[in-house]
Amino acid sequence: MQVNFILHLKSKQKRGFILLSPILIITVIHFIISISNSYIQAYSWVLTALLYWTLLGLMIVGFVSITTIKDWFKKPLFKKKWLIIGILIGLFPVAGILIPNYSLIIEYPTIAIFVLFFALINPWFEQGYWRGLLLDAGKNLPAWAIVFYSSFLFSLSHSLLWGIFSIGNRSIQLFIVLFIMGIIWSVIRYKTKSLRWPLFSHVLVDIGNLSVFVFLNLYVPPGM
Repeated sequence: MQVNFILHLKSKQKRGFILLSPILIITVIHFIISISNSYIQAYSWVLTALLYWTLLGLMIVGFVSITTIKDWFKKPLFKKKWLIIGILIGLFPVAGILIPNYSLIIEYPTIAIFVLFFALINPWFEQGYWRGLLLDAGKNLPAWAIVFYSSFLFSLSHSLLWGIFSIGNRSIQLFIVLFIMGIIWSVIRYKTKSLRWPLFSHVLVDIGNLSVFVFLNLYVPPGM
């Protein structure tokens, strides 16, 4: 089953629209959150997440079939090196952020639950869109070009969306780290023919980086 929002577009035009969609999505959400942030403040992250997931989800279901989505997350080809790299990426924020700041979880257990909730949902949309839909749409481009494009805009989206209200998401260090993660997750997808390992790695990252605590500025990375 496939639902196309823009049925009259030819295949090449569809790919072009998909490739330009990150700019449109980032612009729309940035505009809405920039205006609403002063009114809803602490709840800005909720509205951002809902808008972000909705638009990414609409792009995915609007341009690919359920079969394609299942294929993205199928059992990966076993590549031990890339499995280890994916796990290490996921454990990096767990060891560097979560464990040293475990007191936040004890002090704010409700927010910790939201972190878990966010980490179990967000990676599906982000991996499906940035490493699934976009990489497929750019299949006629050199692999390095579409990986760079997807990873750059993936990283930039954090600064321009979450960074509106989150000090930690404005960091150039975070931009670089996310850009590198985007590249590695893309390579893992190509090497294993699946997004399953990038998805698992991403879940660990979103748990380890204390996402909602960062959104609420209850945790601000050192030096910010």
